[in-house]
Amino acid sequence: MNKTGIKLQKVIDKNAKLLNMKLLKRKDYPFALSEAEDYQLTTVLSNELFSWELQMTIGITKEGLIHMMLFMHPVIIKEKNRLSFIQFANAANMWLGSEFGRFLVNNDNDYCYECYLPQQLLDNPVELEKQLFDRPFSHFMDSLTPLMQLKTGEWTVDRAIEYLDELREKGYIDNSEYGIW
Repeated sequence: MNKTGIKLQKVIDKNAKLLNMKLLKRKDYPFALSEAEDYQLTTVLSNELFSWELQMTIGITKEGLIHMMLFMHPVIIKEKNRLSFIQFANAANMWLGSEFGRFLVNNDNDYCYECYLPQQLLDNPVELEKQLFDRPFSHFMDSLTPLMQLKTGEWTVDRAIEYLDELREKGYIDNSEYGIW
């Protein structure tokens, strides 16, 4: 493993432990992609109401960028609610501050957070950890309830966005006002 891979491995190992993530090197996974620095991580995201698996992939692109994708597994989006999740992703993106990533619905109907980071961040592990782990997980945690309510059809996209906006503006939510407590 080269120097870049070693630095990235240290950040991944540390944060995988902190976030109780299971780490698999992709070369050990049935569908190996290419790079030795390509990782698959899994964990469960939960709050007082819902629990869902999150998967994360991290690797170095051919262009030398650090690529990360964090997504819910199994897929929660169906064709009939795809537009609602796209609208919710756009609303969630409005709350991203100094993050280099964005929320999106990809072609596989994954609701995900994706970012491409310059390798220079390997020299600033604190900021790299924020971009790869802290901020994306915080945003996913804040979005878990509205995402699950969209998945089940309990809420419209407007209600889900209202919940997220209130949480971000106030810093807390009274779930009883949303009929879920």
